[in-house]
Amino acid sequence: MTDLDTPPFAFDYDPGTIHYGRGRIADIGDALDERDRDTALVVCGSNVAANAELMDAVGDGLGDRLAEVFAGTTTEKRLREAARAAERADDLGADAFVPVGGGSSLDVATVASVLRARDLSLADARAEVAETGGIATPEDPASLTPLFPVPTTLAGADLSVIAGIAAEVDDGEDGADGTRVVSTGVGGRDLMPEALFYDPDLFETTPEGVLAGSAMNGFDKAIESLYAGTRTAVTDATATRAVRLLADGLPEMTDDPAAMDRAVAGVVLAQYGISRPGDMTINVIHAFGHGLRDAFGIQQGLAHAAVAPHALRAMADAGVDLSLLAAAFEVDGDGGDGGVEDPAVEEAIAEVERIRDGLGLPASLSAIDGVDADGLDEAARVTAGDSLLSYAPDGYDLTEADARAVLEAAF
Repeated sequence: MTDLDTPPFAFDYDPGTIHYGRGRIADIGDALDERDRDTALVVCGSNVAANAELMDAVGDGLGDRLAEVFAGTTTEKRLREAARAAERADDLGADAFVPVGGGSSLDVATVASVLRARDLSLADARAEVAETGGIATPEDPASLTPLFPVPTTLAGADLSVIAGIAAEVDDGEDGADGTRVVSTGVGGRDLMPEALFYDPDLFETTPEGVLAGSAMNGFDKAIESLYAGTRTAVTDATATRAVRLLADGLPEMTDDPAAMDRAVAGVVLAQYGISRPGDMTINVIHAFGHGLRDAFGIQQGLAHAAVAPHALRAMADAGVDLSLLAAAFEVDGDGGDGGVEDPAVEEAIAEVERIRDGLGLPASLSAIDGVDADGLDEAARVTAGDSLLSYAPDGYDLTEADARAVLEAAF
């Protein structure tokens, strides 16, 4: 196989309008006007709400369309946060959500839109999760409150048709009060945002540590798209360009405005087409991120930083063709086959490590607070059962033992 080979594909993707560039936040009011929306509820966390430079820019862009800032989202992404946002939108008569910040705000706003469209109370939503494991989208897509995200982190959760949420459900299985917290969410093509605003000026207001952790998550979206079982020629192209922009921009983004521009453009391309109904392209590395998050409660970007190189080596060792990844990094293996003995593959993995180190992220799991060897079995169990593995490279089967070996190497 060569890096120009591509399998047959159908590419069904309808993203929101993408506004990229410095100063583009000024366009958000016009974007609402074009869609006959005049009352926006900004949805964010308390830290984002306290960022005056960021919020002033968003407020100026929205003008008198800004109804209120709902600063009630957290990294826990609880269902109750979405229910409160939906209630506040009802109180204000808001006809648009403007999530600002990271993926938590977007996910909460997306779930709030679904709850509001279905007139679903928090109690009823929790009961639905307990019974079905998820929350259904409304039959009438027009009833959804449209989303106009303003991302300020590089995790790349924005061009998506899914949103995750954590729900407290009462089923009598765990805990003295019969409640437990389950990971759930919503999904459907109608959940794609209407328009998105990627303004590098706003990313520069985000604390460096937050930006770096999110960057590894977004970067890995491009990496994984190049060997996913669901890859297409379209995602090959956007992911390849994303890798090159991110490899060049991420290490210097906090010191060089041009590097920040490249990093933001790269993360837009990294997520382009990766979230399609039934055809995600994130897979093995993100499954490890979920396993480590559930076992230790750590941020996924930190988890990815430590585990990604070892996961890539394990895939190459199992015969996964990583030649597209090597080509994206523009390394030359002198005609290698893309496997573990191809020098270009090891050079590409070394590039992943270089970018991780340039971001100041941990090189091992043991360097992350809260991670210990005793929890690796649980992390391996969750990883091996993650639904994202259905999009893993063709023929690659990650067993629990395999996952444990990768985690041990990363520890």
